Amino acid sequence: MKNLISMQDLNKDDLENLLKLTDELKNKTMQKNGKTAALLFNRPSTRTHVSFDVALHQLGYSTTYLDYVFTQLVRGEKLKDSAKAISQYVNLIIARLVPHSMLEELAKYSDVPVINAGSDVEHPCQALGDLYTIRKARGGKPDAGTKIVFVGDPRDAVANSLSIASQALGMKFTYLCPKGYYPTNKKAELSNDLKSVKDANIIYTNAWSRELNEEATEIMRDFLPYQINEQLLANAPKDVLIMHPLPAFRGMEVTDKVLDGKNSLVWQQVKNRLYVQKAVITTLSLEQ
Repeated sequence: MKNLISMQDLNKDDLENLLKLTDELKNKTMQKNGKTAALLFNRPSTRTHVSFDVALHQLGYSTTYLDYVFTQLVRGEKLKDSAKAISQYVNLIIARLVPHSMLEELAKYSDVPVINAGSDVEHPCQALGDLYTIRKARGGKPDAGTKIVFVGDPRDAVANSLSIASQALGMKFTYLCPKGYYPTNKKAELSNDLKSVKDANIIYTNAWSRELNEEATEIMRDFLPYQINEQLLANAPKDVLIMHPLPAFRGMEVTDKVLDGKNSLVWQQVKNRLYVQKAVITTLSLEQ
């Protein structure tokens, strides 16, 4: 594993090794090691930026943050030239770039490992943190057969990564959404029936749209019946766990009562992102 751009970069053994290493590293801090990581972002970030920055410092790295709008890329420098230049100074690049093709190009021309910190196609570190959260919350129960129902737009980057990774571990993954949003290239069960949560172990949702435009208005209208609320949860087991990667638009995709309820894992998800990213950074460092 030279880079982590997609969950397709990892097989089942890679996933298991990363989750095991997460346990070993989560409470460890290390002395300064002389290594530096660059964080290159062209989209807003709260949890991803902070968790990576803290993870890197706990592993002994120094960090330098590159806001895309203040780089030469906005003046027309080729991404491959920036990739070559930045990688002369640092040991690791963590990038949130849209479109996803920019991440692939960055990794192609970089001389150091590149980690995907979220694109329009995938968010592998979020998915890894979610898998770790599920494993801990279920008390070591077997992953195989665990059912995740993702309620929302199947085009979602987090859903893409989580679907690939969870199925690699033997979990069942269902997209629950209106018929008009059914994907054609997903290897997962598809449903528009709210009763599909009846045997779910995990109900996962995400923001329906982060843009304010005509398409977003249409999406929100179509998805209103799929809000995670008490009425929907009446169809699910009482011990079903609720997950959301945040930011949450309360009152839209999920209600306050559910997000803040006893079955919610959202704050464990936030915390575990830090731990699993330490494992990813360490693994890629060992490959250099």
